[in-house]
Amino acid sequence: MMELLSSDDFKDTKIDPNWGPFDYLLHVVHVDQQKFQKSHNAPPPPQILCKQDHTGFKLRFKFNNSVGLKRKRNLKAVEEEDDGEGDRVAPKLKPKRSKKQEKSVCPIPPPDLPPKFRQLIVEEMGGRGLVLVIQKTIFFSDINPTASRFSIPFSQVKTHDFLNEAEAKELDDKNPMQVWLLDPSMKGTSITLNKWVMGSSSLYVLTNTWNPIVKNNQLKKGDTVQLWSFRMNSLLCFALIKL
Repeated sequence: MMELLSSDDFKDTKIDPNWGPFDYLLHVVHVDQQKFQKSHNAPPPPQILCKQDHTGFKLRFKFNNSVGLKRKRNLKAVEEEDDGEGDRVAPKLKPKRSKKQEKSVCPIPPPDLPPKFRQLIVEEMGGRGLVLVIQKTIFFSDINPTASRFSIPFSQVKTHDFLNEAEAKELDDKNPMQVWLLDPSMKGTSITLNKWVMGSSSLYVLTNTWNPIVKNNQLKKGDTVQLWSFRMNSLLCFALIKL
């Protein structure tokens, strides 16, 4: 018949001020084992010792294997139900992932065109080779009617692959190109693409017919826009998306 523990069973207990909840639980189990062994005239189990390793996790010595199978299983269940207060054995812990590893596991999906633009460009117009050129915030210089141009700084360009070799050479030779632009209201217009070099900085610009696009689409400072490129019968075209 199983005997319950009483306060007399703990009269020789020396309380360690550093004990946590799980340490008290282990000590109760140890005292219970001692009482069980004495009632069956068996040698007492070794004292449970706890110490901290360099990680701060407590390492526990194993109980004597002479304890009954049922008690072993109960102890194992207690350890598995531990709430992680710092009492788990350190080698069982999984190493923390670095921020770089987390990014590689959960990558941010690339941006995509709004469905209505994709349907118009790909399905209705037969456009191909969609490329995100830039995503940027509209500054005052982009809506200044005196300047009448949309800047595309090299430092913010996602890729220069939207130009083929001949087009890149034309711009390098300071020859502007006429391209077709689909504005945020999904209206098409002809606009000039140019390349400017200002000191150590370079940028593409859309100019000449830029002011009407600003007015008709109510573009203002602080708006976020995307500029996409695509091809129609090998001709370079753009789509301006207001987010």
